[in-house]
Amino acid sequence: MKVKEQNIFTGLFLTSLLLEGLDAFSIFKIPISWIGLAVLLTALPLYYFSDIEINTQNFTSIKYWVLYMSSVAILRSISFNLEVPEYATTSYLQYVSLRLLKILSFFVAILIVHLMSTYLTRKKIIQYFAYVGVFISLLSLYSYFSYFLELPDFIRSRAGSGGWSQPIERACSILRNYGTFREPSFLAVWTVPFVPIILYLARKEFKWYFLSIFPIFSLVLTRSLTGVIALLTAFTVISITYLIKNKKIDIKLIIPILAILFTSLVSNNLSYKFPALDPSMCPPNSADKCNCAIYDDELDKAKNSKNVAESIFSRTTLIIGGGLDGFGNFSFLTQHITKQDIKYFGDGLGSANIIYSYEFEELSSEVISSQKVFRNPGQIVSFNNLYAYIYFSGGLVGLFWFLYIVFNHIKKAIIGYEVIDSYLGAQLISILLMFFFQAEEPSIILGLAISLSSLEEVQDE
Repeated sequence: MKVKEQNIFTGLFLTSLLLEGLDAFSIFKIPISWIGLAVLLTALPLYYFSDIEINTQNFTSIKYWVLYMSSVAILRSISFNLEVPEYATTSYLQYVSLRLLKILSFFVAILIVHLMSTYLTRKKIIQYFAYVGVFISLLSLYSYFSYFLELPDFIRSRAGSGGWSQPIERACSILRNYGTFREPSFLAVWTVPFVPIILYLARKEFKWYFLSIFPIFSLVLTRSLTGVIALLTAFTVISITYLIKNKKIDIKLIIPILAILFTSLVSNNLSYKFPALDPSMCPPNSADKCNCAIYDDELDKAKNSKNVAESIFSRTTLIIGGGLDGFGNFSFLTQHITKQDIKYFGDGLGSANIIYSYEFEELSSEVISSQKVFRNPGQIVSFNNLYAYIYFSGGLVGLFWFLYIVFNHIKKAIIGYEVIDSYLGAQLISILLMFFFQAEEPSIILGLAISLSSLEEVQDE
């Protein structure tokens, strides 16, 4: 392969990954993250019209799984022709098409990483991606500190995940790190996969220990319960399996756990709570906006604690005590599952979300002052669960097929004896844990993690 072609494919992926990290912004009402997706997809025709040959055996099953999910989506969209909720920003066919592009980008990410492995070592590929992760983390930390250092934050030109503005600065609310994303949890889901690979590089070069400070701080300041617990759990699992497999402890695998716990304590000094509104402003605002001592419940109190460690780990205790329903809309999702017949082939990508949106609107409604109030009226709702998304979109066939794929990659990482296997295993496990509670679509970062774990090592690891 010519150097020019190499640079094109590497540049396309890095550019796409960088633009995906700018989730909070749009250009001419087009989300920058979707522009990044378009950049990535240009690699597909370039690859097929080139004379490049790569071994596709490692991801043949993934290729056919993506083809199956896409086929179901297309066939269902032809037969359904659903009406989208009132405030949806796209038509039905546009929404389904975007879901198809998203799952295709997941496959293209895997394809390009394998293509890059023909001219770069796995370590060099990881280094390129790690620099993007560090850069986005630095931008995110600047955004966080701008709120109490009287610096200008970035101009957030994209609507928030609720369809309105991005609600960062709210009276009596604790500042969470939104960074370059629309939600702190989105930043956490994007940041977590970079921590294991950066700490792997730190075993080779000490400078990466210094650079790892930025994504770890960025993650902890999001106060994302899902992100922090997923990373701690992943490294705990990997450390235990390493001990069982090798009959010894690898102290460097415990460093991430200690680093996150230590950062949680240090971050207490970086916590900031927005001041209350003037009492004359309540009403029309709720009383808790004018009196910061008012909380909805213990979970709300823990969430808005100035103590970062308490905010994260107290919520963990409360949620464990209250069951999985404590995670956002999980209870509504389980009700939706129990009301439906078993789905063998699913309703199709996008169509499944629209069907769920109408059901969610009813399940989440409340009667307040004799009036029915809806939580997300007229909006398309996310499952916030990768596995539920795949089940409702592709049925049991799609779900079991996907679980078979990821299980094989996790197994390979766990039984592998190379140092890198442990870190790639931690990366993949943490992503799959987070995707149980946050996000729902197979992302290019998930594609990156799967492809890195499937590469055969050839040189200078």
